[in-house]
Amino acid sequence: MDERYKRFPPGRGAVMIPLSSRANALAGLAMYSAVRPRAALAQRVARVGIRILGPRILPGAATAWARPMADEVWAALQERWRHTLGVFDTAAVYERGHENRPGVALLLLRDGRPQAFIKVRSTDTGSLANEAEALREVWRARPRTFSVAEPLDDGEYEAWRYLAMAPLPPSLHRVPVDAPIQPILEELRAALASHPRPRDTPPHWQPMHGDFTPWNLRQLRPGVLTLVDWEYAGWGPPGADEVLYRASEAAVTGRDPERSDMHEAIRFWTDRMSAWPVTDDRDGRLVRSVLGALAHMGRNA
Repeated sequence: MDERYKRFPPGRGAVMIPLSSRANALAGLAMYSAVRPRAALAQRVARVGIRILGPRILPGAATAWARPMADEVWAALQERWRHTLGVFDTAAVYERGHENRPGVALLLLRDGRPQAFIKVRSTDTGSLANEAEALREVWRARPRTFSVAEPLDDGEYEAWRYLAMAPLPPSLHRVPVDAPIQPILEELRAALASHPRPRDTPPHWQPMHGDFTPWNLRQLRPGVLTLVDWEYAGWGPPGADEVLYRASEAAVTGRDPERSDMHEAIRFWTDRMSAWPVTDDRDGRLVRSVLGALAHMGRNA
């Protein structure tokens, strides 16, 4: 698989968009989860440019993907995926550069059509195993207020663990407006009721998604929502998911969050996010913004 890529957003963007065809590039562009209005506009402009002039219209230099694993490991993983998931001829790439979010994600493509979405990593493999279990639980529950990707395969090769799931449609997904948060969370908690509960979990804690944010709750089309990234599914204080969603929403919109009396959930996220290493990248700035929103919610309580 010899592919050339351009990064999106241009420069140090995490998404590597394949240049081999318009269809491949458009599918890769859809991997970018635009949240802020400016980013969403840039994504829409890029989509129009690719459709009209082709993927090389994207700014920046074309480059190869520097794979994080040895060539023989990559070859073995490809062979395994072709056997279990079907034929593919290229992949769009999402590189997770933050040390709290290690690894890489791949959108396997065949003639421009997504075949599977795969997360691969050699560190923090426990969270990937946790996501596989949570996905299976929620998929079996068939929630009505949101959907999840069907889990397709998971396994290990050498030091690398992977999780494959059905891909999202290769269209631009937006952040939902006025999403039915409470019904979603009720179904979510019910679906995760049998998720492993650590022995020291306080008895009043509830199942949670663990990363319930506007960029993980995506609107595929009007009235159709999907929830992604279940790596941190587990147990937390009542209101944990709602508090994180409201704080994250405030962080990306710049608006002050509403008051909250869910003090334990605010402390839970403040403690957890304060423990993350301080970085100056996009993830680091976002964490600081969320922490500021949590502090505001607590002061208003």
